Amino acid sequence: MTTVSSGPVASHSSSITFRHNVTAAVLLIAASAAQAQSDADRCVAVSGTPDLAIQHCTRAIEFGKLAGEPLARLHYKRGIEWAAKSNYDRAIDDYDAALRLNPKFTDALYNRGNAWSGKGESDRAIADYDAAIGVSPREPSAYIGRAVELSVKGDYGRAVADYDAAIALGGKAAMTLLGRGRARFYAGDFARSAADLEQALKLEPNGYTALWLYLARKRGGAIDAEQQLEIDGRSDRSTGWPGTVIVLYLGRTDTDSVLAASTNNDPRRRAAQRCEANFYLAHWYLLRGERERALPLLKEAQAGCPKEFFEYEGTVAELRRLQKP
Repeated sequence: MTTVSSGPVASHSSSITFRHNVTAAVLLIAASAAQAQSDADRCVAVSGTPDLAIQHCTRAIEFGKLAGEPLARLHYKRGIEWAAKSNYDRAIDDYDAALRLNPKFTDALYNRGNAWSGKGESDRAIADYDAAIGVSPREPSAYIGRAVELSVKGDYGRAVADYDAAIALGGKAAMTLLGRGRARFYAGDFARSAADLEQALKLEPNGYTALWLYLARKRGGAIDAEQQLEIDGRSDRSTGWPGTVIVLYLGRTDTDSVLAASTNNDPRRRAAQRCEANFYLAHWYLLRGERERALPLLKEAQAGCPKEFFEYEGTVAELRRLQKP
């Protein structure tokens, strides 16, 4: 009688099981890689919904198989989305990660500068704008960013020079002219400020630009500032905001109406409008020589305005002007 050993049968069974396990593992890895690539694609493609973009970016990053420029791009995109949520610390962390992978990543340098600006860290923002200009000297965005921070620091001459450079390089004309107009306003050069703001308004009609232009004309002694505002602000007068401020400047409403109009249902928008209301009401009082009524509003605007708002920059400049001996 022949005895059949069970050994080879067991060995064959183990071999089949092993091959099945390997195949399953390979398929799982392939599926994970495909999912990571899908997340990476969606990370880049999604716009307007920061939380969803961050979710896709994070999954692609945490997959752990991406490296070099593709990984730098994912960190950069996630940084953009964190910044959109005003979470500047996490945005900076991602820009740092992108720059460790690519130290000459101009967009990451520029946007990290924007994040430092959002935190009110002007010197660190300027350092990043300097670095971005060093890598890409013909890209206008960093000149504009640096000009904003130089204005906050009171260096209006250098700010104007940076706006000049951005304009020469083909920077977004309306916004750059608006910026240069504001810098000249802060320096007390109201005539050239008004000239810049008038050009900006022609390129992109906007209620806020109309208000800045009115202030520049009025501070420069123009006798027809109200008549010009009547024309410049006609498309915004019927809107709740900033139309109410325009109507105030035209003498057709009162300060209480401006404060009432700045009570948006959305908490973030309400805070932004209150910042703007404080700034424009302060200037309304300054035009009437009521410095003591303007000063508390400017201080409230300085404390409450988001650092990236034009009104914050303008508030700092006006307080600097008022505190001069």
